[in-house]
Formats: sequence, C-alpha cells, structure tokens
Amino acid sequence: MLRLCVAVLAIGAGLAACSPSAYAVRPIPAIAAGMVGKPVQRLEEVFGAPRKVDTTPTKLVYVWFLEQVPPGAPMGFHGCEMEVTVDIRSDHVLGYALANVGWGRCREIERRMRVADG
Repeated sequence: MLRLCVAVLAIGAGLAACSPSAYAVRPIPAIAAGMVGKPVQRLEEVFGAPRKVDTTPTKLVYVWFLEQVPPGAPMGFHGCEMEVTVDIRSDHVLGYALANVGWGRCREIERRMRVADG
C-alpha cells in the first residue's frame, strides 16, 4: 500500500514538472526582484498597464500603483508604488524601487503570476 502511494505521488510530481507553465502567488518584492534581466512584458502580464511610463534617451521608467486598504486605515491612498527601470533597446528590466504609500506595505501585497518550469 505504501509503495502504491509513493508511486502515485511520483507520477503526479512528474506530470506537474512536464506542464509548460504554472501559477504562483508571490509578494511584490519577490516578483520585482525576479524580473530583473527579463522582458518588462512579464510585469505587464502580472500588474496590467502601468500608471505611467517616462522616457529618457537610454531608459524607460514604468510606474505601477498597487492599491491596498489595510484594516483600520483612514480614508486616502494606501498601497505600494513600484518604479521599474527598463533598457530602451532591449525592453529588459534593469532595476526597480518600491515605496510604501500611506499605510500600505509593499511586502504584504501579493499577486498571482505565471511561472515557467525550467
């Protein structure tokens, strides 16, 4: 019986590893850090269209505001502002900065994202 359970678990794990993609829920800082060096389009898949995009001769700066209403917070804007610097030639993320807005806390905000098995 134990061998049967182990065999079923091994087959299930093998099938999961063969799937082309899966989804995971991750905190905003982990998502931003994991996207450095990757195309900015992956961030757009997770967060949608940015609030604004500033352009310079060498880079783009994407800005997202991720709303969060913590319990007990007064009326107003609360959440996380994420600023992402992108290479204008390759559209790859160079770096990011996170800022808590109001009572929001970036590390507590999570999003569901597609992750590829590799």
